Amino acid sequence: MSTEKKRYLVGIYAAAMTIMGMLVPVPILAQIAASFPDENIALVQMVIGVIPLFMALSAMLVSSLLAQHISKKITTIAGHCLLTVAGLSVYYFLHSSLVELLVGSALIGVGIGALQNSSDALIADYFEGKQRGFVMGIYSTFVALGGVLWVGLSGFLGAESWTQSYMAFYAMIPFIIIEIICLPKGELEPQRQVNVFANMPREVRIITLVSFVFILVFQLFSSNVSLIIASRGLGGVAEAAAATQVVSLAGIPAGLVVGSLFSRFKNLAMPLTWTVSLLGLVLTLLAPGFALVCVAGFLLSLGKETFLPLEGNFAAGNSAKEGRAFNLAIGMAGINAGMALSPLFFEAVSTPFGSSIESKFIIGIVICIAVIVFGCMHYRKLTPAQLAEMERLEQETGKH
Repeated sequence: MSTEKKRYLVGIYAAAMTIMGMLVPVPILAQIAASFPDENIALVQMVIGVIPLFMALSAMLVSSLLAQHISKKITTIAGHCLLTVAGLSVYYFLHSSLVELLVGSALIGVGIGALQNSSDALIADYFEGKQRGFVMGIYSTFVALGGVLWVGLSGFLGAESWTQSYMAFYAMIPFIIIEIICLPKGELEPQRQVNVFANMPREVRIITLVSFVFILVFQLFSSNVSLIIASRGLGGVAEAAAATQVVSLAGIPAGLVVGSLFSRFKNLAMPLTWTVSLLGLVLTLLAPGFALVCVAGFLLSLGKETFLPLEGNFAAGNSAKEGRAFNLAIGMAGINAGMALSPLFFEAVSTPFGSSIESKFIIGIVICIAVIVFGCMHYRKLTPAQLAEMERLEQETGKH
């Protein structure tokens, strides 16, 4: 790998470190709920859920309208600046009502969506094949390291007052400086001759839907971990922050094994990751103590964080260069929509069973099993587009 590409990766991985700034509200959710006791708990959970919803909308806007005219470096940095200002705004003044908090979360989501889509698309611009899969895997590792950083800061700063957790967004500033220095401009998306939705490959549509359903289930843990710890008498903000940090740590080994996992199992690696998350769901439902809750969260996150780069590589490998950034954004939109709608979905489907946390997890386990069965059937082989890309890269390697 050239020195220039290594510099690019420093900037891309700096951006990756900041994506999990979306986890800042997770350790303090029970305290936010206590501050607004008259609000429905599902609406309080949307303080977390609204972030990925607006991430999805922002990413689609960037990829469909801006990517043909503005460099990916500019959109990455602009999104990062918006994210920082939005988070600090919650600390200073957007915290006196739940509506203000939701507005702040929405702005944070817009910033992260622009940052994530553009930095992710930069990988597809400069890396191909196995190298792209490896780079995306390490990208997930840095996302996980960022999760440890932001959750740790949130738990430490918010120990006395939950609003102080949002001071963590001051730590975004050094990463913005690194991005300014190291990020490449990226390639402008080619002008499209057809509607982007009409040009979307069938496999991208399917993986988007599957990703949505899987993440819908995964998000059960993040949406409820603070409430689980409080209701089971296992601790408060510090313990919720510690559990979320353990969850974030799972991304480190996940990113390191993605390349070898795909090499051995190809597309079947995806349902394998969902099976690991299923074990985490079951353990969360049964865990009587804090340590087991942490182990459950680690397993859930290990599956999810291993799946994300596999999903991105799958979407990129099944896309033509024209519209690739949009297809990646659509895939991430499915993931982000699953995160956003999870609290509302499980509140609705669990209502006949009392809307308890336990009933939500049982429903989630059933859905996860269905997704695994579908994945084992559908992803037995590489797609024709993936096979064509592998053949092209082997021919190019042979020429050199």
